[in-house]
Amino acid sequence: MRPGPAIRAICRAIGIVVTLAGLRAEDCRDVLPEISQHTDIKMRHVAELIV
Repeated sequence: MRPGPAIRAICRAIGIVVTLAGLRAEDCRDVLPEISQHTDIKMRHVAELIV
């Protein structure tokens, strides 16, 4: 089964943040939910904004 569009966007956003910020993927997985919580924007929308 292929992952849905939200998961693909989140994975792409993680890759972009890893590349631009020089973070490890494990650290970046904490960044997206934190941004989501502080801005009250769903994580998939945060990811779509990054991508």
